[in-house]
Amino acid sequence: MSTGRPGLCPDCRKRARRVHSSYQRALDERPLSSRRVVVRLRVRRYFCDRSSCSRRTFVEQIAGLTERHSRSSTGLTGWLQSIAVELGGRPAARLCRRLRVAAGRTRLLRLLTAPPVQDRAPRVLGVDEFAFRKGCAYGTVLVDVEAGRVVDVLPDRTSETFAAWLTEHPGAEIICRDRAGVCCPSCAGRPATDRCRFPLFSHGCGSRPHKP
Repeated sequence: MSTGRPGLCPDCRKRARRVHSSYQRALDERPLSSRRVVVRLRVRRYFCDRSSCSRRTFVEQIAGLTERHSRSSTGLTGWLQSIAVELGGRPAARLCRRLRVAAGRTRLLRLLTAPPVQDRAPRVLGVDEFAFRKGCAYGTVLVDVEAGRVVDVLPDRTSETFAAWLTEHPGAEIICRDRAGVCCPSCAGRPATDRCRFPLFSHGCGSRPHKP
């Protein structure tokens, strides 16, 4: 059972004085020698006595171990997030099975957070389409070719969506794309080899644009 100081209300940050009740949580922890580890912890629910606070009760969180609405320890959650970032969905799920960690691809993908989108587009912007679901739904990925990182993901592959993104994020001097990809709106109707300064580039994010 937790024996630390009474917790702080997550809304008003007032330290609690009265215990409402307690209950047991079961948290998955990082495996030990290929054995599954489960932490069983009894935590306390407190009253919030501040009259101006809308929250009446709250559950204490143990620093470095628990998070709200999570069935995994913070250590395991960080571990799974790192695996998901490196491998994606299904490959990450296969690795977790080998490590004796119960985590499916849906759970792993939920751990991924979108990177912040800059106000301005990179100087050399790479554009390519990809399939959310092959044959059904497609999107557009935007890449900073010089930095070798993903800038943003658009929900479809239409030139109108891309044009709206360029309007909101000015600054692109060179747009790189393949011949079948989304074209920049100012180049619509022109031959593929004339539409952009460097119309072809390798699909590797770290590649440099090159002339055909």
